[in-house]
Amino acid sequence: FCHQAVQLARRSISKRSTHGIMSASLDEVKQAKVDLRNALRAALKQLTKEQMAQESAAIAQQLVHAPFFSSSSTLGIYVHCERLREVDTAPVLSAALDAGKKCFVPVVVDKSSNMKLLHLDCMSSLVAMPPFGIMEPTPAYSDGSPRHDALAEPCTPMDVLVMPGLGFDAAGRRLGRGGGYYDKALSKLREAASSQGHQPPLLVALAFQAQMAECVPVDDHDEPVDVVVTASGVMRCSDRAHAAWPEAA
Repeated sequence: FCHQAVQLARRSISKRSTHGIMSASLDEVKQAKVDLRNALRAALKQLTKEQMAQESAAIAQQLVHAPFFSSSSTLGIYVHCERLREVDTAPVLSAALDAGKKCFVPVVVDKSSNMKLLHLDCMSSLVAMPPFGIMEPTPAYSDGSPRHDALAEPCTPMDVLVMPGLGFDAAGRRLGRGGGYYDKALSKLREAASSQGHQPPLLVALAFQAQMAECVPVDDHDEPVDVVVTASGVMRCSDRAHAAWPEAA
């Protein structure tokens, strides 16, 4: 995808590694991200509902049978947005809840990259919220008590965080949609893990094949994921993932 954008990003990354961070290279990376986002959005629009449903089902199967999913007890999992053509996470959430895992789902708070990770106790707690009909948990539990936010102090450590995104590559580089919500949330989760003696969450991305790029342009603040799950398999992208599951597919 977007061959020119990828080549530009490679030149930019090469300049940064050789000469340090320069304003010109940062501008090039920024433009490369814009170009790749446009290419990936166009590719996603070409997918039919049947293709997305088939790939989503296969991705869910790959994920729920992965060792890191089986061994986890606390997970953050995004609720997919059909309008954004994201991988359907409903089967994953259902499987996690059925297995007795504690699940938290993201809820956007404002336009300043702030979000909550609210505890989801059952699938029926998800309701469509305006203006885009994105499914979110109700603010309170059935007994009226406020729903627990994993990002509220003190933060709740996560074993796994399943993240959305627009594009990914086999090295775990992730291209988000530019909002910065997960960058801010990850910073809080990492600080909480460090202060409480836990490992930070394993970062997992779910991707349609159309979202896989040869090389995603990144800058210094972009967090790579540890694992990318596609319909064809689980890709281990980090040393942590390779060390933990040497026999993974």
